[in-house]
Amino acid sequence: MRLENEYLKAQFVAKGAQMSSLIFKDTQTEYIWSADPRFWGYHNPTLFPIVGSLTDQTLMLNDQQYKMKQHGFARLFDFELIESSDVSCLWQLTDNDQTLSQYPFRFALTIRYTLESKRVLVDYSIENHSKESMPFQFGLHPAFRVPLTSDSVLEDHRIEFHPQTDLRFYGETDVMKSVSSIPLSEAMFEERPTWLFEDVLAPYVSLSDGKHGIKVSCAGYRWLAFWKPLKAPFICIEPWHGHGDMSKVTVPFYQREGTLCLPAGKHWVTSYTLEPF
Repeated sequence: MRLENEYLKAQFVAKGAQMSSLIFKDTQTEYIWSADPRFWGYHNPTLFPIVGSLTDQTLMLNDQQYKMKQHGFARLFDFELIESSDVSCLWQLTDNDQTLSQYPFRFALTIRYTLESKRVLVDYSIENHSKESMPFQFGLHPAFRVPLTSDSVLEDHRIEFHPQTDLRFYGETDVMKSVSSIPLSEAMFEERPTWLFEDVLAPYVSLSDGKHGIKVSCAGYRWLAFWKPLKAPFICIEPWHGHGDMSKVTVPFYQREGTLCLPAGKHWVTSYTLEPF
């Protein structure tokens, strides 16, 4: 599946309804990670109905245990292409026997991608088709090539905050004041494999080498993570509603930090944008 306008070319795969390529036509720069399985076999998976890992991969619901792998199952299934045009496509995943064995709720998850000038708009909708309130978490996991060009290296790149903002690591009290950017290096991910911040007030962050980059909106998301496997030529910028278990958690899913509850018959929406430059 391919979309194209005056400025952008984008491609998609059915598995997880992932964007597999995003090229800025002015420079022919590719921004999306190739999903090389030697490092990590995804492009930009959607995290649903959990974010991160559960204690013992076990979900507690109504005094019953369900097994679920890291980041949930949405990234593992082929979505159905519902509609498409030159600049927009809509994908949908609904419950099936495999999802119901892990998560006893009927739902519809839709993802719409739209090229609008130099931006990609990504809109999500979750519908609860069950007769009871549906607990869930939701997260984004886009992976971007780094270095962005063949004549640069990782250390030429940085994460920029628009505007500058205070930063606090999840679970810690110390605050880094008025941060405008974080230089990237392998050493920072040796020390801390995932950089997870809470309540970041900057509505946008970007990955940049000073010449090229991509701007990611994160407004409205409580948590923001940056993840890069050591020596891997990509970095993930991840706005989250929810997070994995940092220590042993045994409470029901409804009571886990970050869990959202969607009433029966209702729907929930969120979105973000990607803007290469």
